[in-house]
Amino acid sequence: MEGLDGVSKILGEKENLLSYRDRFRDFDPEVVIDCIGYTETDGRQLIQTFAGSISRLIFLSSCDVYRAHAVLHRATDDPVQVTPLTEDSPLRTNVYPYRKYASGPEDWQYDYDKIPVERMLLAQPELRTSIFRLPAVYGPRDYQLRVWEYLRKMDAGRKGIVLALTLSNWCWGRGYVKNIAAAICHFLSKESTTSTVFNLGDPVALSEAHWVEHIAGIAGWTRKIVSVPDDQLPDPLKVQFNAAQNWTIDASRFRREAGFAEPFTLDESLSETIAWLRENPPSVSPEQLERWHQEDEAEDRWFSSR
Repeated sequence: MEGLDGVSKILGEKENLLSYRDRFRDFDPEVVIDCIGYTETDGRQLIQTFAGSISRLIFLSSCDVYRAHAVLHRATDDPVQVTPLTEDSPLRTNVYPYRKYASGPEDWQYDYDKIPVERMLLAQPELRTSIFRLPAVYGPRDYQLRVWEYLRKMDAGRKGIVLALTLSNWCWGRGYVKNIAAAICHFLSKESTTSTVFNLGDPVALSEAHWVEHIAGIAGWTRKIVSVPDDQLPDPLKVQFNAAQNWTIDASRFRREAGFAEPFTLDESLSETIAWLRENPPSVSPEQLERWHQEDEAEDRWFSSR
């Protein structure tokens, strides 16, 4: 609860949200922001708890609702989707996109799917819902380590970074966490009379090679970043997803309709992220450490053979 001194708190388990309904209604909030609605059960509890008692609901969804996500992860035979993705781009037809990664039914990934949650909230007449579909969010406390996976190599003084050519050219929509937060705060100051859907994301989508180059520039790392044809790489360095499918996001509708501009530039965003990561090196699971170890060994062998 860092930074929330003086703020009234109701602490409890999200799974028991409905049991707090009376306390929420006594508190009488004007707006509810749901950051962790993952499943249909979460959506039903949200409706049962707040329908008819709040004027606005903001639900943080994900750009993994788009069909491009299924193409990227080879979960469909659909063709490569047009990007950048707009709010009107086709949605996935496959359900539970991360179930194959779940350890079992108790794992949050097992029933995760934001598409049915979005639909039930938008169809609820007693809730004026704004859906924000988020890109890959990076910054301090990013548990998916989107900057750290490269910064760790640079700060360890490794001789270089090897990228598969398909990965090097692949483009991903990202969003700095403070820009995302600023967008939501900005929206709270605007009148909202209907339910709506918006994409959020930084204005410029970089290829993976340019992303690594920007991290290197801010980090002060000057060694090699090498792009290598995929068929010349060992397995730990090969791309596991369909890199022909870019996953870039068009967030211009929100900027235009809400009159919003991101307060942090890419350089400022990466500078703050890198400084925070260096002061707070993240803990990493044994499985991730083993994957990185295999990747680093494969890079060492590649450089040694040249």
